[in-house]
Amino acid sequence: MVLPGNHFMRLLILTFSLLLASALDTFAQSPLDQRVDFQVQDVPLIEALEKLIDKTGVNLNFTSRIIPPTQRVTLISKGLRLSTILDELLRDVPVSYTVIGQQIVLSRDYRKSNLIKTITGYVSDRQSGERIIGVLVYEPDLGLVASTNEFGFFTLKVPGSEFTLVANFLGYRSDTISLRVSGKSQYLEIFLEPIFLKEIIVKENPDSNLIETNGNSDILLNVGLVSRLASLGGEGDIFRIAYTLPGITTGADGFGGIAVRGGSVDQNLFLLDGVPVYNGTHGIGIVSVFNTSAIKSTRLIKSNFPAKYGGRLSSVWDVQAKEGNNRHFEGEADIGLTSGKITLQGPFADSKGSWLVSGRRAFFDFFSIPISSRIREKDGVDGYISYLFYDFNAKLNHTLGKKDRIHFGIYTGKDRFEDIYRQTRLYQDTSVYLGDEEKVVWGNDAASLRWTHRLGNSAFLNTSASFSRYRYESTDLVDLRASTIENDLLRNVLLLKYNSNIVDYGLRVELDFSTNANHQIKIGGGLTRHSFQPGIVIFDVATQIDSILLDTLGEWDKRKLNSLEVSIYGQDRFRVGDRLSVVAGLRIGFLGIQDRTYYSPQPRLSAEYRLSSRSSFSASAGKVTQFLHLLSPTSVGLPKDLWVSATSIVPPQHAWQFTLGYSRKLNQSWSLDAEVYYKYFKDLILFKGTFLEVVNATNWQDDVAVGKGQARGFELLLKKHTAKVSGWVGYTLAWSDRQFDKEINKGEAFPFRLDRRHNFDIQFLTKLNPSWELAVGFKLASGSAFTLPVLEYELVQAPGSPPSEIVANPRVVDRLNGQRLPAYHKLDLSFSKTFFHNQMQHRLQVGVSNLYNRKNPLYITIRDKFQPSGEVKREFVQVSLLPIFPTLRYVLKFR
Repeated sequence: MVLPGNHFMRLLILTFSLLLASALDTFAQSPLDQRVDFQVQDVPLIEALEKLIDKTGVNLNFTSRIIPPTQRVTLISKGLRLSTILDELLRDVPVSYTVIGQQIVLSRDYRKSNLIKTITGYVSDRQSGERIIGVLVYEPDLGLVASTNEFGFFTLKVPGSEFTLVANFLGYRSDTISLRVSGKSQYLEIFLEPIFLKEIIVKENPDSNLIETNGNSDILLNVGLVSRLASLGGEGDIFRIAYTLPGITTGADGFGGIAVRGGSVDQNLFLLDGVPVYNGTHGIGIVSVFNTSAIKSTRLIKSNFPAKYGGRLSSVWDVQAKEGNNRHFEGEADIGLTSGKITLQGPFADSKGSWLVSGRRAFFDFFSIPISSRIREKDGVDGYISYLFYDFNAKLNHTLGKKDRIHFGIYTGKDRFEDIYRQTRLYQDTSVYLGDEEKVVWGNDAASLRWTHRLGNSAFLNTSASFSRYRYESTDLVDLRASTIENDLLRNVLLLKYNSNIVDYGLRVELDFSTNANHQIKIGGGLTRHSFQPGIVIFDVATQIDSILLDTLGEWDKRKLNSLEVSIYGQDRFRVGDRLSVVAGLRIGFLGIQDRTYYSPQPRLSAEYRLSSRSSFSASAGKVTQFLHLLSPTSVGLPKDLWVSATSIVPPQHAWQFTLGYSRKLNQSWSLDAEVYYKYFKDLILFKGTFLEVVNATNWQDDVAVGKGQARGFELLLKKHTAKVSGWVGYTLAWSDRQFDKEINKGEAFPFRLDRRHNFDIQFLTKLNPSWELAVGFKLASGSAFTLPVLEYELVQAPGSPPSEIVANPRVVDRLNGQRLPAYHKLDLSFSKTFFHNQMQHRLQVGVSNLYNRKNPLYITIRDKFQPSGEVKREFVQVSLLPIFPTLRYVLKFR
């Protein structure tokens, strides 16, 4: 049908008019357009919004978390539009509104920068004045959270002018502060009251938890409470506690170092006041170098590294030393069967500064020498096992003003281990002596000078200079002699000597600041000059070895390898909505060595999504690079640790890490953390199957293979915390393997040395009454992998005659780490009594370690032993160091 022109124009005008009327009607029906008579007088904002809903019947959608509970409003409206009323009510809060259909949705709006207040300050111990690390400072209603850094400083951006802050930390009573801020910023000094044992029992304070976790990957240990758990000799130690946590494996009793989520022992970054410590253990892993009497905090990060940390692939152990009491003098004397230590601290310069000194010495040699001597004497053997260690910490800090402070700290420590095994046998008129000796000496030295400065209202600057040195030397000696009364007939010596000497000088700058309530930013950088001096010397000679030793070692000591490592980083922590928090960072590392420069960008990303106030999901991904390698020749017995740098031939190590976790607070007493992880390693190194007679700072590169690895696992941590019982149950299911070219294990993948399929741990501390505590610890783990030696010696002996020669022979290995030690398990039990007398605190601890005397092997070695027939027989010997062992410890604290 065709319409005439005038009819078509009329229809077009009618259609346009209807569409226009419909649009105008729709616009007029916007909920913001209605006019309202509304009146409130000095009432909370949330109450005013609820009254507005009742008055207008409008669908106003919001969560109470975004509304400051202390915000009060007054408004008298006569026929004003709803949009005008909302603008007026929300004028002083960071909240805006959006119309979606017929409902009005309120949401946070941090663009109102004029409403953001900056709260900065320090959190300190009320008794000692010492700054506290890792304190959570948060606004409970808005869900805004900050934590104090390693100097006790925090920055929190909070919207509004009236709000409540809560400060909370392990071992302290929570503090709640109500604030009314008129200006743009507010500086606070917060003092937390420590919880003593008597107060925990009587008042049933809930803040005495042993560990605090952010999922399974980030753990803060309560250093003051770990000493009360069951442990070897009763000495509290952060490593002994860490060994019971999911994802951390060691050899028996800590022997052989720490492996975190399938990483190697060299992939752990141990920091003492920001200074790297290359070997974090005493006693070959039995205890850590960190004296709990001298440290105030320990943070363990197993993955999802913040961008400020780098240089190691698998874990970060950030340990901060105590600064000393700036209020009054105090001391602590601590003595037990395994060690003794004394700590003194006090103020100076009218309490503007403080000092601390602490020394510790192990007592193992006092009983290991006589006991091992008697045992060997019964077997017709002369010799002993001896071990000792000592360490010393000192700290000095001084406040220069409200914004500046300087800190100076030093550490030195040394270990010495000896295993002497000597036999003598008579063959008619010939006396044959066979000696097998192993001696290991190692130690760390560290020093740091740090200056901190508060910039404006929301920035904190930390500048530090550091020195670190690690020394390692081991000697394995097999000595065969034959003589008569008249003269010496024979002397054969096989000597293996290992040496590692590292010196680092470092400089680091870090800046923390906040741009608004939603962004916490960290930037910084640093440089480190490394000097490496590794070496291996192997002798297999019959006579005149003295001149060879002197000449070779003299040349060995002259060779060094220097490198320069530089890093820069940036990180932003922000929130997306009310449930999702994100941390995005980038670290860039550079290494200059010989004629080569390495460049490594390392992105880091993590996120946490809160399902409710009781549960959350988390995920992370990140790359890490390590410019150092640890050469560990495959052998039985004690580890041989030689640190070297990546070179123009051997590249740095790299790893990608991925995690997925779930956390839930089950009730007021129990909480659960579960996490799965996957790690891919690249450019790992391993000694090949042959050995050089002399290894120095450069030629080791020709004798290593470069390969890859992977680790994957599942971790479960169930924590219980009440006023009378604290502890956890941990389980790990894990796999970790390595793979190199065809020269190593025929090119096939093989298990990592500290690969344990299952790890199960129970740790609990129970308060029996106001004075007595019971601590129980149990561990069960699959046996770790090991390889029979690739270098062994043979004694040449004719039937019926004495041995005549020592011959060193490389041994063909069918499969690396193809053997497994027996399963490891033990039970520890201790009772402790704490009481006060003459203004002093006393604690007596008694108990038993390895209650049912399980002989867990440290390692398996090879020994030659004379038989009654005169024949020398070779046998594998299981070496176990810690049988059933009593705990007896006394601690005295005085002022």
